[in-house]
Amino acid sequence: MEKYRFGVLGAGNMGFAIAAGAVRAGLFRPDEVLLFNRSAEKREKHRQAGYAVTDDYAALYAGCEIVLLAVKPQNFDEILPVLALNAVAKPLVISIAAGVTFRKMQAALGVDTPIIRVMPNTPLMLGEGAAQLVKNEAASEAQLSSVRALFDTMGVTVVFDKEDMLNEVIPYAGSAPAYIYAFADAMVQSAAEHGISEDDALMLFCQTMIGAAKMMLRRDKSPAELIAAVCSPGGTTIEAMRVLQARGLRGMIAEASDKCIARAYELGK
Repeated sequence: MEKYRFGVLGAGNMGFAIAAGAVRAGLFRPDEVLLFNRSAEKREKHRQAGYAVTDDYAALYAGCEIVLLAVKPQNFDEILPVLALNAVAKPLVISIAAGVTFRKMQAALGVDTPIIRVMPNTPLMLGEGAAQLVKNEAASEAQLSSVRALFDTMGVTVVFDKEDMLNEVIPYAGSAPAYIYAFADAMVQSAAEHGISEDDALMLFCQTMIGAAKMMLRRDKSPAELIAAVCSPGGTTIEAMRVLQARGLRGMIAEASDKCIARAYELGK
């Protein structure tokens, strides 16, 4: 069987975005990447783009040097036993499934299987992602470095020593885009009540988010100091901030984050 350098088991939006990002960065050629998708239509689309494709995920696992597991967490009980029966050599496994632990994967694939868990977020698909990584004992530092280099081409990365940190960090990167979208939606709806079009409001708010994020990334001032710089005494912004404080914004964020983290641990049981 032909050996591929990189395989994606679950070439949906995120899985394919990672493969395409690796190709754009020059890490692999399209014909060195094998993609599994149950959809014949999507397989044909990927084939026309120059990728190798398959409808046999066991063959993909056995035929690739690196295998990205990009299926939903609830599908792991189905796929792991099949993969365990079809590997001649141990590939480097990268998993992006929230809550699926090393313990669960190693129970099926073996403790000698090198595994790196990665928690990316959806902006990765635009090359603006934030990913967190942790390796198991079987994975080498060199393998960790190579996977980090892959995700560095699609945004920023942070490496943790302890696996549990992938659960603890989910609210602040993996799930955070949804909170930002919710905030943006509320702002757009408010703007509409004041006669501002949705397109104008969204454009203004998105650019403001980009600029505010860049100011925070300069690291010369804390978020609290930046808030204070915008809130002139007796001005407009401070009135809005008083409402957010009175309604318990920090408490809501803390509660939402706790619920998110608790669910990640539940998925790992």
